[in-house]
Amino acid sequence: MHLSDEEVRILEEARRRAEREHAEFQARQEAEYQARVEEAEARRRAETPRSGPTW
Repeated sequence: MHLSDEEVRILEEARRRAEREHAEFQARQEAEYQARVEEAEARRRAETPRSGPTW
């Protein structure tokens, strides 16, 4: 059974929307990860190094 032009158009639109939403999700995930990495690095830089034994 062949799909009508309208059905093909609907499927293509759904595929493009899903690809766009997935790309946006990945970009959001990467941005959140980078923010966590930067926050951890800032915390480490702010720590004062200890001199001498720590026991």
